[in-house]
Amino acid sequence: MTQSRSENEPEFEFGYAMLIFLVIGFITSWINMIIIYDTQIHSTNEILKIFSYLSIIFTTSIPCIGIGLKNRLWGYSYIIGFAVAGIPFMFLQDLFIGGYTFATTIFIFAIMWLIFWKTWRSLSDIKTIQD
Repeated sequence: MTQSRSENEPEFEFGYAMLIFLVIGFITSWINMIIIYDTQIHSTNEILKIFSYLSIIFTTSIPCIGIGLKNRLWGYSYIIGFAVAGIPFMFLQDLFIGGYTFATTIFIFAIMWLIFWKTWRSLSDIKTIQD
């Protein structure tokens, strides 16, 4: 006997934990963008400048996967908070760094959404059918 997906997946509930991870993502993103901004202005090392932009990939992917393993909605909150921080940064500090952070994070969010939501739901359906 198979279960429907609605029985396997918890309902979306906006809770305090989601808000906390949204704020943590926002603050982490803002700190990361300030580091990128300072590196672009004060550093003469071109490799360091490139790695400062690549740091967005690491500060979104690794925490999102770690948080998402516990609760995928918390991981989504973290990465959306990270992306949203790029919008005010575009207007207050630097247009390119804020826009790059927003666009890159939304792209990574799409990848994480496919991994956590689509793949894991499909795997849980396979496991349920075999039981």
